[in-house]
Amino acid sequence: MKRLLVAAMAAGLASHAVAADAPAAAPAVKAPAPAGYNWTSCYVGIQGGGNWGKSEHVRRAGDVSGPTITGTFNLSGAAVAGGVFGCDFQIEKTVLGFENDASWTNQHGKVQDLPPFNVGVTSGTREKWIDMFRGRVGYALDQFLIYGTAGIAFAGTEVTVSNQAVQVTSSQTRTGLAAGLGGEWAAYVDTWGAVTLKLEYVHVDFGSKRYVDPPISGAVTRDVRLTDDIVRAGVNVRLNWDRPVVTKY
Repeated sequence: MKRLLVAAMAAGLASHAVAADAPAAAPAVKAPAPAGYNWTSCYVGIQGGGNWGKSEHVRRAGDVSGPTITGTFNLSGAAVAGGVFGCDFQIEKTVLGFENDASWTNQHGKVQDLPPFNVGVTSGTREKWIDMFRGRVGYALDQFLIYGTAGIAFAGTEVTVSNQAVQVTSSQTRTGLAAGLGGEWAAYVDTWGAVTLKLEYVHVDFGSKRYVDPPISGAVTRDVRLTDDIVRAGVNVRLNWDRPVVTKY
């Protein structure tokens, strides 16, 4: 009996010694969370929407600005459609980028001249195309991007002065300042890049520029003011900069 007790105690001590020498179990390792969407990429896209604006013709005689010829009048809202190219770079949640877009439009309006000018004459302003180069600063919420934008704009414009007998046309390329807000959503993400949808508003102020200089057929020289308001939606295709995307949506 004593021998059995001694043997059992020896076996127990040996098992404890083996357990003490055994390496500790490794802690559980959590799988890394899927990487969120990164907006670092270049893109091309198409966009379209509507634009409307205001214009005013003011008489100009040499360096002297005279009375208004038309007063401020509205330019009819018209379709605007074109393409865009740009690049973005994301630093943590901040997204910095630039884009250039060019669009066709046919925004226009005309009114009768006001006294003391000939009320039988009609003056009008037309915008035929618009091109903008803007910077963008945004805040990324994974697949959503909220951004502000500002830059320079160019537009092809035409001013007409007409009565029942004759029409005078004067064309100018305008330069102005553009600023706006927008949002973009990465609707489809793959290893090569993403397809995104965007919606934005841009206001453009072209200031004032001289037309019909020198006067032609009774049409007086004038400074023409012009502003634009544009709302548009677009689809962009973004290509990654050698950056894998872990999660596919």
